[in-house]
Amino acid sequence: GSESWSVLQRRAGFVPGPTLFAWMTSNGYPDAPAVVSSAATRALELDVHSKQWRSQVVFVLNGRRVSASDVQPHHTALSFLRDRFGLTGTKLGCGEGGCGACTITVGRLDPNKNTISYQAVNACLAPLCSLDGCAVITVEGIGTSKAPHPVQKRISEMHGSQCGFCTPGIVMSLYSTLCKNSKPSLADIEGSFDGNLCRCTGYRPILDAAKTFAVDPEKCQPTPEGFGGDAAVQAPEAEGNKVCCSSTKAVLAKMGALAQAEQPLSEQCQESLRVMASQTPLKIVGERVTWFCPTDLATLLALKKAWPDAKLVAGNTEVGIETKFKHLDYPVMVSTARVPELQQLAFDSDGALLIGGAVTLSALEHFIEHAVAERPKGNNGGLQAMLDMLRWFASVQIRNVAVLAGNIATASPISDLNPVLMALGASLTMASTGAAPRQVLMRDFFIKYRTVDMQPTEVISSVRVPALTGPFEFVKSFKQGKRRDDDISIVNACLRVRLSPSGSNGTARWKVEDFHAAFGGMAPTTSRPQRLEAALKGAVWDEKSL
Repeated sequence: GSESWSVLQRRAGFVPGPTLFAWMTSNGYPDAPAVVSSAATRALELDVHSKQWRSQVVFVLNGRRVSASDVQPHHTALSFLRDRFGLTGTKLGCGEGGCGACTITVGRLDPNKNTISYQAVNACLAPLCSLDGCAVITVEGIGTSKAPHPVQKRISEMHGSQCGFCTPGIVMSLYSTLCKNSKPSLADIEGSFDGNLCRCTGYRPILDAAKTFAVDPEKCQPTPEGFGGDAAVQAPEAEGNKVCCSSTKAVLAKMGALAQAEQPLSEQCQESLRVMASQTPLKIVGERVTWFCPTDLATLLALKKAWPDAKLVAGNTEVGIETKFKHLDYPVMVSTARVPELQQLAFDSDGALLIGGAVTLSALEHFIEHAVAERPKGNNGGLQAMLDMLRWFASVQIRNVAVLAGNIATASPISDLNPVLMALGASLTMASTGAAPRQVLMRDFFIKYRTVDMQPTEVISSVRVPALTGPFEFVKSFKQGKRRDDDISIVNACLRVRLSPSGSNGTARWKVEDFHAAFGGMAPTTSRPQRLEAALKGAVWDEKSL
Protein backbone atom coordinates (compact mmCIF):
# COMPACT_ATOMS: atom_id res chain seq x y z
CA GLY A 1 0.00 0.00 0.00
CA SER A 2 0.92 3.67 -0.10
CA GLU A 3 2.13 3.56 3.48
CA SER A 4 4.77 0.92 2.75
CA TRP A 5 6.70 2.89 0.13
CA SER A 6 6.43 6.06 2.21
CA VAL A 7 8.05 4.20 5.08
CA LEU A 8 10.80 3.02 2.75
CA GLN A 9 11.46 6.58 1.63
CA ARG A 10 11.75 7.76 5.22
CA ARG A 11 14.15 4.94 6.05
CA ALA A 12 16.21 5.89 2.99
CA GLY A 13 16.39 9.49 4.16
CA PHE A 14 13.73 10.92 1.81
CA VAL A 15 10.50 12.02 3.48
CA PRO A 16 7.71 13.07 1.10
CA GLY A 17 6.93 16.74 1.53
CA PRO A 18 3.94 18.79 0.38
CA THR A 19 5.32 19.07 -3.15
CA LEU A 20 5.61 15.32 -3.61
CA PHE A 21 2.15 14.68 -2.17
CA ALA A 22 0.74 17.03 -4.83
CA TRP A 23 2.05 14.62 -7.47
CA MET A 24 0.23 11.61 -6.04
CA THR A 25 -2.89 9.98 -7.38
CA SER A 26 -5.90 9.31 -5.18
CA ASN A 27 -4.42 5.86 -4.49
CA GLY A 28 -1.37 7.41 -2.87
CA TYR A 29 1.12 6.67 -5.65
CA PRO A 30 3.13 9.23 -7.63
CA ASP A 31 1.48 10.42 -10.84
CA ALA A 32 4.69 11.04 -12.78
CA PRO A 33 3.12 11.68 -16.23
CA ALA A 34 0.87 14.38 -14.76
CA VAL A 35 3.89 16.10 -13.21
CA VAL A 36 5.76 16.12 -16.52
CA SER A 37 2.73 17.26 -18.54
CA SER A 38 2.06 20.13 -16.17
CA ALA A 39 5.69 21.28 -16.28
CA ALA A 40 5.82 21.01 -20.09
CA THR A 41 2.74 23.21 -20.38
CA ARG A 42 4.04 25.84 -17.96
CA ALA A 43 7.39 25.90 -19.79
CA LEU A 44 5.62 27.27 -22.88
CA GLU A 45 4.80 30.45 -21.01
CA LEU A 46 8.24 30.98 -19.47
CA ASP A 47 10.73 33.50 -20.82
CA VAL A 48 14.04 32.47 -19.30
CA HIS A 49 15.75 35.59 -20.66
CA SER A 50 13.57 37.92 -18.58
CA LYS A 51 13.26 35.60 -15.58
CA GLN A 52 14.73 36.83 -12.29
CA TRP A 53 18.05 35.11 -11.63
CA ARG A 54 20.53 35.37 -8.79
CA SER A 55 24.14 36.13 -9.80
CA GLN A 56 26.09 35.28 -6.65
CA VAL A 57 27.32 31.88 -5.44
CA VAL A 58 26.64 31.66 -1.71
CA PHE A 59 27.75 28.86 0.60
CA VAL A 60 29.13 28.18 4.07
CA LEU A 61 32.85 27.35 4.20
CA ASN A 62 34.19 25.87 7.45
CA GLY A 63 31.45 27.66 9.38
CA ARG A 64 31.81 31.02 7.59
CA ARG A 65 29.38 32.41 5.02
CA VAL A 66 30.95 33.05 1.63
CA SER A 67 29.39 35.09 -1.16
CA ALA A 68 31.15 35.39 -4.52
CA SER A 69 30.00 37.05 -7.73
CA ASP A 70 33.33 37.02 -9.59
CA VAL A 71 33.40 33.26 -10.14
CA GLN A 72 33.93 31.26 -13.30
CA PRO A 73 31.56 28.31 -13.85
CA HIS A 74 34.31 26.22 -15.44
CA HIS A 75 36.37 26.41 -12.23
CA THR A 76 36.24 23.50 -9.80
CA ALA A 77 35.68 23.64 -6.08
CA LEU A 78 39.28 22.47 -5.62
CA SER A 79 40.87 25.38 -7.49
CA PHE A 80 38.63 27.88 -5.69
CA LEU A 81 39.44 26.51 -2.23
CA ARG A 82 43.17 26.40 -2.87
CA ASP A 83 43.63 29.60 -4.89
CA ARG A 84 41.08 31.91 -3.28
CA PHE A 85 41.27 30.80 0.34
CA GLY A 86 44.65 29.08 0.55
CA LEU A 87 43.09 25.85 1.86
CA THR A 88 45.84 23.66 0.47
CA GLY A 89 45.05 20.68 2.67
CA THR A 90 42.70 19.59 -0.12
CA LYS A 91 45.06 18.04 -2.67
CA LEU A 92 45.08 17.73 -6.45
CA GLY A 93 45.96 14.15 -7.33
CA CYS A 94 44.52 12.46 -10.39
CA GLY A 95 42.12 15.29 -11.24
CA GLU A 96 39.43 12.84 -12.38
CA GLY A 97 37.82 11.60 -9.17
CA GLY A 98 39.82 8.39 -8.92
CA CYS A 99 42.25 8.86 -6.01
CA GLY A 100 40.26 10.72 -3.33
CA ALA A 101 43.06 13.11 -2.30
CA CYS A 102 40.71 16.05 -2.96
CA THR A 103 37.84 14.74 -0.81
CA ILE A 104 35.80 17.34 1.06
CA THR A 105 32.58 17.09 3.06
CA VAL A 106 29.54 18.83 1.59
CA GLY A 107 26.38 19.40 3.58
CA ARG A 108 23.05 19.96 1.86
CA LEU A 109 19.68 20.86 3.29
CA ASP A 110 17.06 18.13 3.04
CA PRO A 111 13.90 20.25 2.70
CA ASN A 112 11.64 17.34 3.60
CA LYS A 113 13.31 16.72 6.96
CA ASN A 114 14.68 20.26 7.47
CA THR A 115 18.05 18.78 8.40
CA ILE A 116 21.53 18.83 6.87
CA SER A 117 22.88 15.70 5.19
CA TYR A 118 26.64 15.34 4.75
CA GLN A 119 28.49 13.52 2.00
CA ALA A 120 32.04 13.02 0.77
CA VAL A 121 32.63 14.72 -2.59
CA ASN A 122 35.57 14.96 -5.00
CA ALA A 123 36.52 18.64 -5.11
CA CYS A 124 38.55 18.12 -8.30
CA LEU A 125 35.35 17.41 -10.25
CA ALA A 126 32.71 19.40 -8.35
CA PRO A 127 31.97 22.66 -10.20
CA LEU A 128 32.34 25.67 -7.95
CA CYS A 129 28.78 26.72 -8.81
CA SER A 130 27.46 23.37 -7.56
CA LEU A 131 28.40 24.42 -4.01
CA ASP A 132 25.76 27.15 -4.04
CA GLY A 133 23.51 26.79 -1.00
CA CYS A 134 25.74 24.12 0.57
CA ALA A 135 28.03 23.81 3.56
CA VAL A 136 31.63 22.93 2.65
CA ILE A 137 34.04 21.48 5.17
CA THR A 138 37.72 20.96 4.40
CA VAL A 139 40.38 19.23 6.46
CA GLU A 140 41.40 22.62 7.91
CA GLY A 141 37.87 23.09 9.20
CA ILE A 142 37.74 20.05 11.49
CA GLY A 143 40.98 20.38 13.47
CA THR A 144 44.46 21.83 13.79
CA SER A 145 47.87 20.44 14.69
CA LYS A 146 47.38 21.70 18.24
CA ALA A 147 43.75 20.58 18.51
CA PRO A 148 43.25 17.73 16.03
CA HIS A 149 39.93 16.08 15.38
CA PRO A 150 39.67 12.52 16.77
CA VAL A 151 39.91 11.16 13.21
CA GLN A 152 43.14 13.06 12.60
CA LYS A 153 44.50 12.10 16.01
CA ARG A 154 43.85 8.40 15.59
CA ILE A 155 45.33 8.18 12.11
CA SER A 156 48.43 9.96 13.40
CA GLU A 157 48.81 7.84 16.52
CA MET A 158 48.34 4.61 14.63
CA HIS A 159 50.82 5.47 11.87
CA GLY A 160 48.20 5.78 9.12
CA SER A 161 50.17 8.49 7.28
CA GLN A 162 53.56 8.30 5.60
CA CYS A 163 54.12 10.79 2.78
CA GLY A 164 50.85 12.44 3.86
CA PHE A 165 49.61 13.51 0.44
CA CYS A 166 46.52 11.29 0.51
CA THR A 167 45.86 11.67 4.24
CA PRO A 168 43.56 14.76 4.12
CA GLY A 169 41.23 13.00 1.69
CA ILE A 170 41.22 9.85 3.82
CA VAL A 171 40.48 11.92 6.91
CA MET A 172 37.55 13.64 5.20
CA SER A 173 36.11 10.36 3.90
CA LEU A 174 36.00 8.93 7.41
CA TYR A 175 34.77 12.25 8.82
CA SER A 176 31.90 12.27 6.30
CA THR A 177 30.92 8.76 7.36
CA LEU A 178 30.85 9.78 11.03
CA CYS A 179 28.74 12.84 10.18
CA LYS A 180 26.10 10.52 8.75
CA ASN A 181 26.41 7.67 11.22
CA SER A 182 27.83 7.93 14.73
CA LYS A 183 27.82 4.14 15.09
CA PRO A 184 29.30 2.74 11.89
CA SER A 185 29.99 -0.94 11.44
CA LEU A 186 33.24 -2.40 10.16
CA ALA A 187 31.58 -2.77 6.76
CA ASP A 188 30.54 0.90 6.80
CA ILE A 189 34.10 1.92 7.64
CA GLU A 190 35.67 -0.13 4.84
CA GLY A 191 33.06 1.03 2.34
CA SER A 192 33.79 4.68 3.07
CA PHE A 193 37.32 4.31 1.68
CA ASP A 194 36.52 2.73 -1.70
CA GLY A 195 37.37 6.02 -3.43
CA ASN A 196 40.66 6.70 -1.65
CA LEU A 197 44.07 5.49 -2.82
CA CYS A 198 47.26 5.38 -0.74
CA ARG A 199 50.63 4.56 -2.30
CA CYS A 200 52.58 4.19 0.94
CA THR A 201 50.87 2.49 3.85
CA GLY A 202 49.31 -0.61 2.33
CA TYR A 203 46.06 0.59 3.99
CA ARG A 204 46.37 -1.60 7.10
CA PRO A 205 47.25 1.18 9.58
CA ILE A 206 44.59 3.44 8.03
CA LEU A 207 41.93 0.78 8.48
CA ASP A 208 43.19 -0.03 11.97
CA ALA A 209 42.77 3.61 12.98
CA ALA A 210 39.38 3.91 11.30
CA LYS A 211 38.02 0.71 12.80
CA THR A 212 38.47 2.05 16.31
CA PHE A 213 35.31 4.06 15.54
CA ALA A 214 33.32 0.90 14.68
CA VAL A 215 30.62 -0.47 16.96
CA ASP A 216 31.43 -4.11 16.14
CA PRO A 217 35.23 -4.53 16.54
CA GLU A 218 34.59 -8.08 17.69
CA LYS A 219 33.96 -8.92 14.04
CA CYS A 220 37.61 -8.31 13.16
CA GLN A 221 39.12 -11.25 11.32
CA PRO A 222 40.71 -14.01 13.43
CA THR A 223 44.47 -14.44 13.61
CA PRO A 224 45.76 -15.52 10.19
CA GLU A 225 47.03 -19.06 9.84
CA GLY A 226 50.68 -19.26 10.81
CA PHE A 227 50.46 -16.49 13.38
CA GLY A 228 48.97 -18.56 16.18
CA GLY A 229 50.57 -19.93 19.36
CA ASP A 230 52.17 -18.13 22.27
CA ALA A 231 53.89 -15.60 20.03
CA ALA A 232 50.55 -14.34 18.79
CA VAL A 233 49.17 -14.02 22.30
CA GLN A 234 52.16 -11.96 23.37
CA ALA A 235 52.23 -9.80 20.27
CA PRO A 236 51.02 -6.20 20.77
CA GLU A 237 48.39 -6.51 18.04
CA ALA A 238 46.75 -9.69 19.39
CA GLU A 239 43.83 -9.89 21.81
CA GLY A 240 42.94 -13.50 22.45
CA ASN A 241 42.53 -15.06 19.05
CA LYS A 242 41.41 -11.86 17.29
CA VAL A 243 43.65 -9.41 15.46
CA CYS A 244 41.97 -6.10 16.25
CA CYS A 245 44.70 -3.66 15.39
CA SER A 246 48.38 -3.40 14.56
CA SER A 247 48.96 -0.88 17.34
CA THR A 248 49.36 -1.46 21.06
CA LYS A 249 46.65 -2.20 23.61
CA ALA A 250 47.63 0.96 25.44
CA VAL A 251 46.77 3.12 22.42
CA LEU A 252 43.55 1.24 21.78
CA ALA A 253 42.46 1.63 25.39
CA LYS A 254 42.49 5.41 24.99
CA MET A 255 40.25 5.33 21.93
CA GLY A 256 36.61 4.79 22.69
CA ALA A 257 33.99 5.11 19.97
CA LEU A 258 32.38 8.51 19.48
CA ALA A 259 29.43 8.99 21.78
CA GLN A 260 27.30 10.88 19.26
CA ALA A 261 27.18 11.94 15.64
CA GLU A 262 29.29 14.80 14.42
CA GLN A 263 27.65 18.22 14.46
CA PRO A 264 29.86 20.12 12.01
CA LEU A 265 27.68 23.21 11.73
CA SER A 266 26.38 25.57 14.35
CA GLU A 267 22.67 26.34 14.50
CA GLN A 268 23.43 29.71 12.92
CA CYS A 269 25.12 28.05 9.92
CA GLN A 270 22.28 25.58 9.56
CA GLU A 271 19.80 28.41 9.54
CA SER A 272 21.87 30.13 6.82
CA LEU A 273 21.49 27.03 4.65
CA ARG A 274 17.73 27.07 5.17
CA VAL A 275 17.61 30.70 4.04
CA MET A 276 19.78 29.91 0.99
CA ALA A 277 17.42 27.10 -0.02
CA SER A 278 14.60 29.58 -0.53
CA GLN A 279 16.60 31.89 -2.79
CA THR A 280 15.91 32.49 -6.46
CA PRO A 281 17.46 30.29 -9.18
CA LEU A 282 21.10 30.84 -10.03
CA LYS A 283 22.63 32.19 -13.23
CA ILE A 284 26.37 32.81 -13.46
CA VAL A 285 27.79 34.29 -16.66
CA GLY A 286 31.48 33.53 -16.99
CA GLU A 287 34.14 34.12 -19.59
CA ARG A 288 33.76 30.66 -21.11
CA VAL A 289 30.59 29.19 -19.59
CA THR A 290 27.15 30.37 -18.52
CA TRP A 291 25.77 28.30 -15.64
CA PHE A 292 22.07 27.91 -14.83
CA CYS A 293 20.63 26.20 -11.77
CA PRO A 294 16.81 26.12 -12.06
CA THR A 295 14.58 25.14 -9.15
CA ASP A 296 11.65 23.58 -11.01
CA LEU A 297 11.09 21.32 -14.00
CA ALA A 298 9.26 23.93 -16.07
CA THR A 299 12.24 26.28 -15.98
CA LEU A 300 14.60 23.41 -16.81
CA LEU A 301 12.54 22.53 -19.90
CA ALA A 302 12.32 26.19 -20.94
CA LEU A 303 16.12 26.46 -20.71
CA LYS A 304 16.57 23.40 -22.92
CA LYS A 305 14.19 24.93 -25.45
CA ALA A 306 16.08 28.23 -25.44
CA TRP A 307 19.50 26.49 -25.62
CA PRO A 308 19.03 23.00 -27.12
CA ASP A 309 22.79 22.42 -27.06
CA ALA A 310 23.05 23.24 -23.35
CA LYS A 311 24.80 20.50 -21.39
CA LEU A 312 22.86 19.07 -18.46
CA VAL A 313 25.07 18.61 -15.40
CA ALA A 314 24.40 16.75 -12.17
CA GLY A 315 27.60 15.50 -10.52
CA ASN A 316 29.94 16.58 -13.35
CA THR A 317 31.62 13.18 -13.10
CA GLU A 318 31.50 12.69 -16.88
CA VAL A 319 31.38 16.27 -18.16
CA GLY A 320 34.30 17.19 -15.93
CA ILE A 321 36.44 14.53 -17.61
CA GLU A 322 35.34 15.68 -21.08
CA THR A 323 36.19 19.33 -20.48
CA LYS A 324 39.43 18.70 -18.59
CA PHE A 325 41.04 15.88 -20.56
CA LYS A 326 39.19 15.81 -23.88
CA HIS A 327 39.12 19.63 -24.10
CA LEU A 328 35.43 19.77 -25.02
CA ASP A 329 33.62 23.09 -24.59
CA TYR A 330 30.07 23.53 -23.33
CA PRO A 331 29.22 27.26 -23.39
CA VAL A 332 25.93 26.70 -21.54
CA MET A 333 25.56 24.31 -18.60
CA VAL A 334 22.33 23.59 -16.75
CA SER A 335 22.35 21.91 -13.35
CA THR A 336 19.51 19.52 -12.50
CA ALA A 337 20.47 19.17 -8.83
CA ARG A 338 17.77 21.47 -7.39
CA VAL A 339 14.78 20.37 -9.49
CA PRO A 340 12.40 18.68 -6.99
CA GLU A 341 10.29 16.99 -9.68
CA LEU A 342 13.38 14.97 -10.66
CA GLN A 343 13.97 13.69 -7.11
CA GLN A 344 11.15 11.15 -7.08
CA LEU A 345 12.08 7.72 -5.68
CA ALA A 346 9.21 5.32 -5.01
CA PHE A 347 7.31 2.19 -6.03
CA ASP A 348 4.16 2.61 -8.10
CA SER A 349 0.92 0.64 -7.80
CA ASP A 350 2.32 -2.14 -10.02
CA GLY A 351 5.40 -2.54 -7.85
CA ALA A 352 7.69 -0.90 -10.42
CA LEU A 353 10.52 1.27 -9.14
CA LEU A 354 10.33 4.93 -10.25
CA ILE A 355 13.64 6.80 -10.22
CA GLY A 356 13.70 10.55 -10.84
CA GLY A 357 16.16 12.01 -13.32
CA ALA A 358 18.20 13.76 -10.61
CA VAL A 359 18.29 10.95 -8.03
CA THR A 360 21.90 10.23 -7.09
CA LEU A 361 23.33 6.74 -7.23
CA SER A 362 23.97 6.72 -3.48
CA ALA A 363 20.35 7.70 -2.76
CA LEU A 364 19.20 4.92 -5.09
CA GLU A 365 21.58 2.45 -3.45
CA HIS A 366 20.33 3.19 0.08
CA PHE A 367 16.69 3.13 -1.02
CA ILE A 368 17.08 -0.30 -2.62
CA GLU A 369 18.96 -1.61 0.44
CA HIS A 370 16.01 -0.77 2.66
CA ALA A 371 13.51 -2.04 0.08
CA VAL A 372 15.23 -5.42 -0.17
CA ALA A 373 15.30 -5.67 3.63
CA GLU A 374 11.63 -4.77 4.02
CA ARG A 375 9.92 -6.42 1.05
CA PRO A 376 9.06 -10.16 0.68
CA LYS A 377 12.19 -12.12 -0.19
CA GLY A 378 10.80 -13.89 -3.26
CA ASN A 379 10.47 -10.97 -5.68
CA ASN A 380 13.56 -8.85 -5.05
CA GLY A 381 15.83 -10.38 -7.70
CA GLY A 382 15.75 -7.32 -9.93
CA LEU A 383 16.43 -4.94 -7.05
CA GLN A 384 19.25 -7.14 -5.81
CA ALA A 385 20.83 -7.22 -9.27
CA MET A 386 20.81 -3.41 -9.31
CA LEU A 387 22.20 -3.27 -5.79
CA ASP A 388 24.99 -5.72 -6.60
CA MET A 389 26.10 -3.51 -9.48
CA LEU A 390 25.72 -0.24 -7.55
CA ARG A 391 28.02 -1.55 -4.84
CA TRP A 392 30.91 -1.68 -7.32
CA PHE A 393 29.94 1.43 -9.28
CA ALA A 394 32.85 3.90 -9.10
CA SER A 395 33.33 5.19 -5.53
CA VAL A 396 31.36 6.66 -2.66
CA GLN A 397 32.41 10.17 -3.70
CA ILE A 398 31.19 9.62 -7.26
CA ARG A 399 27.94 7.89 -6.26
CA ASN A 400 27.15 10.76 -3.90
CA VAL A 401 26.79 13.21 -6.81
CA ALA A 402 26.33 11.18 -10.03
CA VAL A 403 22.77 10.46 -11.15
CA LEU A 404 21.28 7.45 -12.91
CA ALA A 405 19.80 9.47 -15.78
CA GLY A 406 23.20 10.96 -16.53
CA ASN A 407 24.83 7.56 -16.66
CA ILE A 408 22.16 6.36 -19.09
CA ALA A 409 22.31 9.41 -21.37
CA THR A 410 26.11 9.25 -21.52
CA ALA A 411 25.62 5.92 -23.34
CA SER A 412 28.95 4.45 -22.38
CA PRO A 413 29.28 0.92 -23.79
CA ILE A 414 30.73 -0.20 -20.46
CA SER A 415 28.13 1.45 -18.22
CA ASP A 416 27.58 -0.80 -15.20
CA LEU A 417 23.85 -0.13 -14.86
CA ASN A 418 22.65 -0.05 -18.47
CA PRO A 419 22.84 -3.86 -18.92
CA VAL A 420 20.84 -4.36 -15.72
CA LEU A 421 18.16 -1.86 -16.71
CA MET A 422 17.94 -3.28 -20.21
CA ALA A 423 17.59 -6.87 -19.01
CA LEU A 424 14.90 -5.81 -16.52
CA GLY A 425 12.84 -4.12 -19.25
CA ALA A 426 13.24 -0.59 -17.91
CA SER A 427 11.80 2.41 -19.73
CA LEU A 428 12.57 6.14 -19.77
CA THR A 429 10.19 9.08 -19.62
CA MET A 430 11.28 12.02 -21.76
CA ALA A 431 10.07 15.54 -21.04
CA SER A 432 10.20 18.61 -23.29
CA THR A 433 8.48 21.96 -23.56
CA GLY A 434 4.90 21.77 -24.85
CA ALA A 435 5.01 18.01 -25.48
CA ALA A 436 3.38 15.05 -23.80
CA PRO A 437 5.72 12.69 -21.92
CA ARG A 438 7.44 10.29 -24.31
CA GLN A 439 8.22 6.71 -23.28
CA VAL A 440 11.31 4.93 -24.60
CA LEU A 441 12.34 1.39 -23.74
CA MET A 442 15.95 1.00 -22.66
CA ARG A 443 16.50 -1.66 -25.31
CA ASP A 444 15.60 0.90 -28.02
CA PHE A 445 17.41 3.88 -26.49
CA PHE A 446 20.97 3.25 -27.70
CA ILE A 447 21.28 3.86 -31.44
CA LYS A 448 25.03 3.74 -31.97
CA TYR A 449 28.20 4.63 -30.08
CA ARG A 450 27.40 7.52 -27.71
CA THR A 451 24.20 8.25 -29.66
CA VAL A 452 20.75 7.84 -28.10
CA ASP A 453 17.07 8.30 -28.94
CA MET A 454 16.81 11.70 -27.28
CA GLN A 455 15.98 15.04 -28.84
CA PRO A 456 18.12 18.11 -28.00
CA THR A 457 15.26 19.74 -26.08
CA GLU A 458 14.40 16.63 -24.08
CA VAL A 459 15.26 15.71 -20.51
CA ILE A 460 15.08 12.26 -18.89
CA SER A 461 12.53 12.95 -16.17
CA SER A 462 12.35 9.42 -14.75
CA VAL A 463 13.32 5.79 -15.14
CA ARG A 464 10.80 2.99 -14.54
CA VAL A 465 12.03 -0.48 -13.63
CA PRO A 466 9.25 -3.13 -13.73
CA ALA A 467 8.87 -5.62 -10.90
CA LEU A 468 9.50 -9.33 -11.48
CA THR A 469 6.40 -11.27 -12.42
CA GLY A 470 6.68 -14.55 -10.51
CA PRO A 471 8.47 -16.67 -7.90
CA PHE A 472 10.51 -18.56 -10.52
CA GLU A 473 12.05 -15.49 -12.14
CA PHE A 474 15.74 -14.99 -11.45
CA VAL A 475 18.15 -12.13 -12.20
CA LYS A 476 21.91 -11.86 -11.80
CA SER A 477 24.31 -9.08 -12.72
CA PHE A 478 28.03 -9.53 -13.43
CA LYS A 479 31.02 -7.21 -13.68
CA GLN A 480 34.66 -7.87 -14.55
CA GLY A 481 37.21 -5.13 -14.02
CA LYS A 482 40.91 -4.93 -13.31
CA ARG A 483 40.19 -4.46 -9.60
CA ARG A 484 37.19 -4.75 -7.35
CA ASP A 485 36.74 -1.19 -6.08
CA ASP A 486 36.60 2.10 -7.96
CA ASP A 487 37.19 0.76 -11.46
CA ILE A 488 35.38 0.70 -14.79
CA SER A 489 34.24 -2.56 -16.32
CA ILE A 490 36.10 -4.49 -18.96
CA VAL A 491 32.88 -6.42 -19.62
CA ASN A 492 29.61 -6.68 -17.71
CA ALA A 493 26.26 -8.38 -18.10
CA CYS A 494 22.83 -9.00 -16.65
CA LEU A 495 20.76 -12.16 -17.20
CA ARG A 496 17.08 -12.63 -16.39
CA VAL A 497 15.25 -15.94 -16.77
CA ARG A 498 11.68 -16.99 -15.92
CA LEU A 499 11.09 -20.72 -15.48
CA SER A 500 7.98 -22.86 -15.21
CA PRO A 501 7.66 -26.49 -14.08
CA SER A 502 6.67 -28.96 -16.78
CA GLY A 503 6.25 -32.71 -17.13
CA SER A 504 4.83 -35.26 -14.73
CA ASN A 505 6.23 -36.23 -11.35
CA GLY A 506 8.34 -38.93 -12.95
CA THR A 507 9.87 -36.58 -15.52
CA ALA A 508 9.64 -33.24 -13.74
CA ARG A 509 11.76 -30.54 -15.35
CA TRP A 510 11.94 -26.80 -15.85
CA LYS A 511 11.07 -24.94 -19.01
CA VAL A 512 12.28 -21.45 -19.98
CA GLU A 513 9.24 -19.19 -20.28
CA ASP A 514 11.24 -16.03 -20.90
CA PHE A 515 14.88 -15.03 -21.10
CA HIS A 516 16.56 -11.65 -21.41
CA ALA A 517 20.21 -10.69 -21.38
CA ALA A 518 22.31 -7.58 -21.94
CA PHE A 519 26.07 -7.15 -22.22
CA GLY A 520 28.40 -4.18 -21.91
CA GLY A 521 31.92 -3.92 -23.31
CA MET A 522 31.12 -6.28 -26.19
CA ALA A 523 29.97 -3.73 -28.79
CA PRO A 524 29.77 0.05 -29.37
CA THR A 525 26.60 0.09 -27.23
CA THR A 526 25.05 -1.97 -24.48
CA SER A 527 23.65 -4.88 -26.50
CA ARG A 528 21.15 -7.73 -26.33
CA PRO A 529 22.07 -11.20 -27.68
CA GLN A 530 18.80 -11.55 -29.56
CA ARG A 531 19.54 -14.95 -31.14
CA LEU A 532 20.47 -16.34 -27.75
CA GLU A 533 17.25 -14.98 -26.23
CA ALA A 534 15.18 -16.55 -29.00
CA ALA A 535 16.97 -19.89 -28.74
CA LEU A 536 16.42 -20.24 -25.00
CA LYS A 537 12.74 -19.26 -24.90
CA GLY A 538 10.74 -22.48 -24.69
CA ALA A 539 13.84 -24.63 -24.15
CA VAL A 540 14.27 -27.09 -21.31
CA TRP A 541 16.41 -25.65 -18.52
CA ASP A 542 19.15 -28.27 -18.43
CA GLU A 543 22.87 -28.69 -19.02
CA LYS A 544 22.38 -29.14 -22.74
CA SER A 545 20.56 -25.82 -23.14
CA LEU A 546 23.10 -24.01 -21.01
